[in-house]
Amino acid sequence: MHKFLKILTGSDIILVIFLLFISLTLFLYSHKTNSQKLVEIFYQNKLIGSFPISKSKIINVDKNIKVEIKNNKVRMLENTCKRQICVKQGWSDSVPIICVPNKVMIKIVSKSKKKMLITY
Repeated sequence: MHKFLKILTGSDIILVIFLLFISLTLFLYSHKTNSQKLVEIFYQNKLIGSFPISKSKIINVDKNIKVEIKNNKVRMLENTCKRQICVKQGWSDSVPIICVPNKVMIKIVSKSKKKMLITY
């Protein structure tokens, strides 16, 4: 370990400190933005609800349609559509999940942009 420290120059130490600072800043920024995201669920062109992505929850959209929010991600847990493409899509933290046959849309928006609603 002592030999390793002799190899490092002053600019190497500054570079390591700078990279650690950038990494910490990006980590804190991503954590902050995740806590400000909402999951909006639309069913048959109506907004069912807006839920924070940071809190784990299972939402019953209809009798056999379930959405799960967990670990700052969302997925279609169960659905009655034939091909199950929306269920197979898996977890998402940014891309919308859409089930065309049942008219279900799950999108992730930031709280500051919540005023912009997209309808289909």
